[in-house]
Amino acid sequence: MSHKLEAVAVMIILTGFLLFNTAQTALVGALLIAGGAYALILPQFIEPHGPATR
Repeated sequence: MSHKLEAVAVMIILTGFLLFNTAQTALVGALLIAGGAYALILPQFIEPHGPATR
């Protein structure tokens, strides 16, 4: 995974946490947290780093 993409995903998660703490924007914050986590984990399924084991 690109370090730049990883940094952007982490910044999205941190922004989501900041927005989640505000009552008016809790839903937006939760969506940003979920989207950032999805962006961090998705490449692990697309490009596995090791051989598949059985």
